[in-house]
Amino acid sequence: MSIDWSRKDARITADTGGVGGGARALRRYGIVIPAGASFGSVTLPDGRLFAYADYGPPSGIPILYCHGFPSCSLEAGLLAPVLAAEGARIIAPDRPGYGRSSPLKGRTLRSFADDVAVLLDTLGLGSVAVVGVSGGGPYALSLLAHMPQRVTRGALVGALGPPEALRACRDDLFPLVRGALHLADLGPVLAPLVAWPVTRFLRLRGRLRLGARLASAADREVLADPAVLDVLVAAQYEGMRRGAQAAVQDLLLYVRPWDFSLAEISSECALWQGAADRIVPARMALEIAALLPRARPHLIEGEGHYSLPIRYRTTIIRDVIGQGGRS
Repeated sequence: MSIDWSRKDARITADTGGVGGGARALRRYGIVIPAGASFGSVTLPDGRLFAYADYGPPSGIPILYCHGFPSCSLEAGLLAPVLAAEGARIIAPDRPGYGRSSPLKGRTLRSFADDVAVLLDTLGLGSVAVVGVSGGGPYALSLLAHMPQRVTRGALVGALGPPEALRACRDDLFPLVRGALHLADLGPVLAPLVAWPVTRFLRLRGRLRLGARLASAADREVLADPAVLDVLVAAQYEGMRRGAQAAVQDLLLYVRPWDFSLAEISSECALWQGAADRIVPARMALEIAALLPRARPHLIEGEGHYSLPIRYRTTIIRDVIGQGGRS
């Protein structure tokens, strides 16, 4: 679908820079804008802006991309190089409070699904597949649960699961995530205690490099590529330009009871998990798979948290659009 940005009555606004402007952000960090990429925002019924990035050919099979924690739609640009060849298109929204999307006090997993429904309506998309990476996993699962007629197929990549899965895997989570989840689990009064370390740790490129040294060998190899690291750093910086509140909201949503059950999800969902992932442990995928009626777990030996979605991006995209058997 080709969007005519000049239409006076369009409910979509093209990227004009703004707070965390998509195209401008990539230029600021010296990152080449992927061919065919565009950035825009939808005005929601309550007046909020819901921003997104659009990668790949307009005629491609649409995939909704749920970015990680804390990040934004720029992250999905890492999949852009393979989209044209696979006939796929990615629409990646910024969750409320991240990047260019307006914040929403008291947001929920369900409210994200409501926002996505407006985005799909505005873009004229009847149904999509969904990919949720890392901290985007809970939001992808929410779409599968709350929008079964429109989000018909899913893929989770190194994804976080519901509170019961987090509790089962807590001791194996990356130290920063484990500590933040522990604080967030104690209640909203302690949210400010989470905000400071999250902001300082995750907005500094040097800290990401430190995290890379603590990660698996496969992750360190992938993050040594500036084409990968620069996009991840830009996505974190732009995602948190408004501060850490959206990240704090995510942490609280992850650990508190969800507003749906995984047992309600009728769509097929593939789980892609690196066996060497030291940020989201392999056990997490097994815990999620046990709760999903139609789970297809794929445990990939030797791959980590960052290496898996990069090295297997073609395989994951082919699978989620139902063309996994292509040669």
